[in-house]
Amino acid sequence: MSVLVAACVLPVWLIAALMARHAYVTKLDQVSRHLLENARAMTMAVDREFANVQASLTALGSSPSFRSRDFAALHYQSKEILKNYPGADIIVADSTGQQLVNTYRPLGSPLPRRSNLDTVQRIFAENKPVVSNLFRGAVTKRPVIAVDVPVVIDGVVAYDLSMTFPSQVLSSVLQGQNVFKDWYGTVVDRNGVITARTRNLDEFVGKELTGDLATALSRTREGTLLIKTAKGGTTYSAFSRSSFSGWTVAIAVPADTALSEIYSWVGWAVGLGVAISLLGILLAFWLASRIAQDIQSLTQPALAIGGGEVAPAVATASKETSELAEALVQASQLLQRRAAERDRAERQLSLTIEDLRRETAERTRAVEEVRRQEQLLTQQSRQAALGEMVGNIAHQWRQPLNALGLLVQQPLLFHELGQLDRAFLEENAAKSMEIVKHMSQTIDDFRNFFRPDKEKLRFKVCDEVAKALSLVDGSLQSLGVSLKVQQEGDPVVEGYPNEFAQVLLNILLNARDVIAERAVVAPMVQVRIGEHGGKAVLTVTDNAGGIPEEIMDRIFDPYFTTKGPQTGTGVGLFMSKTIIEKNMGGVLTACNVGGGAQFRIEV
Repeated sequence: MSVLVAACVLPVWLIAALMARHAYVTKLDQVSRHLLENARAMTMAVDREFANVQASLTALGSSPSFRSRDFAALHYQSKEILKNYPGADIIVADSTGQQLVNTYRPLGSPLPRRSNLDTVQRIFAENKPVVSNLFRGAVTKRPVIAVDVPVVIDGVVAYDLSMTFPSQVLSSVLQGQNVFKDWYGTVVDRNGVITARTRNLDEFVGKELTGDLATALSRTREGTLLIKTAKGGTTYSAFSRSSFSGWTVAIAVPADTALSEIYSWVGWAVGLGVAISLLGILLAFWLASRIAQDIQSLTQPALAIGGGEVAPAVATASKETSELAEALVQASQLLQRRAAERDRAERQLSLTIEDLRRETAERTRAVEEVRRQEQLLTQQSRQAALGEMVGNIAHQWRQPLNALGLLVQQPLLFHELGQLDRAFLEENAAKSMEIVKHMSQTIDDFRNFFRPDKEKLRFKVCDEVAKALSLVDGSLQSLGVSLKVQQEGDPVVEGYPNEFAQVLLNILLNARDVIAERAVVAPMVQVRIGEHGGKAVLTVTDNAGGIPEEIMDRIFDPYFTTKGPQTGTGVGLFMSKTIIEKNMGGVLTACNVGGGAQFRIEV
């Protein structure tokens, strides 16, 4: 009886232990992936900060003040850019590293040479932007980071344009990514020197990284590991190196915090398994004891049948055993007949087994075919999703790039016309920077587009209209388009301002493309802002001949376009309708009015 109980319970314990171990390994792998994903996200955040600085410097590097060596104007322009970068400084240096402009000091102050001459030499030798390692500023005497870009005049690098900022900036970027309790993050430059930290920055900045983490960074680009702390604790760490700057971001979480959920789950699983096992043991002992008594009572009828005698009737505690005893009584009389029936049944069983084998083989083939079809559908779905996202990004970037191209060509045109002045250049540079920032933001907008946790904001419709118009007015003017804006009231809506501006930008650029395609005489685009029935109403009307009636019902369908494959993907209006109606609860419609098309947004 004890062997029966053990045989029943031990497999249960073994299976429970295997399941608990599998769950522990699985959840530990989930923690590792989660940590590594967050390290990658923080690396991207640091890269995005560097990329924004590089874009701003590149735009400043196109200023005509470099060619004229108007350092007073450069000092002023640099101050304007630094309004977006508190605590940073902009430096202009020549090939020897001699500083010509440093916004940290008043214009005209004597300036020393750059302290990071290796970076200056790389700028003039390679003609490529450079993200420096941590160094101490020659003027500020503090640990700083620099992003340098070359200023090219007539195909030759003439100046090194640099923006330096303290490491607290990167610490703030990491702190904005707070995703764990009791976590801390560290940024390490290419030399393995700590440049930023979310905790105890003053204690660690400028020191070289040591220990197991430094060893791991020297061997691989990213990964996870357990680290023993100086206080005897253990932290779970993940790190990822940037392919843009070569810098590494590492995050660490106390092992007890990272694995608390796993420990809790395993504890509950073990406790529940023990409780169930104990209950099963008690039940198994009771059943085994009862079964043993009933089986022993059947010994006399069995011996009687073996001796060729009629088995006596036996009374037992269970119904099943009583029926078995009665059957034993009849067994001696039916033995010969049952033997014949057994032979027939065996033959029938053989036939049935053969049929079952064939049916099983057919079902196995059917299951494999279904699995193959499911894998094919899954692959097609992934490819379609990837294609749609790539098409969306291409569509959103193509039009701002066209507008930026027109802005780049305008200074030369105005110079040839003798109308080039400082006011025009400042306006042109501001518009170009706005488009660059918009394009940089586009990637984040697409990544967050369908996330349910995006926060809605209250914004003025006129502000977003002004933002969109500032991006396209140059391209509209180049076509001679008359742009009219009429505002009645100042409506405020709740939603996503950047996405609302993207919708308006899509509609305006579509109108521009149709006007250019049809060579409209005296082209005109009118934007009206107003309120109706407690809702904000925005209409965009053109005079390009309107939308053909046969395609009116299809213009908001995905992948429908009247443009060639090189100029359109057919997702712009579909995405615009999704933003207004699904994300903001409004309505986007289109109709033909007075020789042109009108798009109407109600939110």
